[in-house]
Amino acid sequence: MVQIGVLTTYDPVPLDVEEKAKRLGMALAARGAILITGGNGGLMTLVAEAARKAGGLTVGILAIELEDIGPGHHWFNPYNTIKIKTGQTFTSRSSIVVRSSDAVIVVAGGVGTLTEVSIAYNLKKPIVVLKGSGMMADKLPLMFPDGYIDHRHLVKLHFIENPEEAAELAINLAKKAV
Repeated sequence: MVQIGVLTTYDPVPLDVEEKAKRLGMALAARGAILITGGNGGLMTLVAEAARKAGGLTVGILAIELEDIGPGHHWFNPYNTIKIKTGQTFTSRSSIVVRSSDAVIVVAGGVGTLTEVSIAYNLKKPIVVLKGSGMMADKLPLMFPDGYIDHRHLVKLHFIENPEEAAELAINLAKKAV
């Protein structure tokens, strides 16, 4: 089984982006991938919910700020099959999310997602970017049109618009990288 990290946002997004995240979660589960996320809130909850409902396994890597939140908190995620309490801040736990993933998929995202993409690039982890999901995912193709973040060409960013194709590509790249 491969572990695919979904790097995304806590922020509200348009309904079509929510739908893409759900399709991605279902596609990963249908292909037998283990879903890794930053754990709680936003699209992490939606992608985990879809993956769980499709029979998938989900792992939430929790920042210390969210380790003990309960169902009454708006970022609570009841769809994590496994919760890993890191004792680390949001930024610090990002390295665990990426290092625990065989490949990553960017969906929307902000500066935290950009940090995770940089970590993945430096670790030569396969990176798939779900275009059309807004925010950072739509900025990356503009910033790095050739798919490389810098002159070292450590790993190419793959820009895909279809969630099912993004899941398939991430899994295939992960299997080749292992």
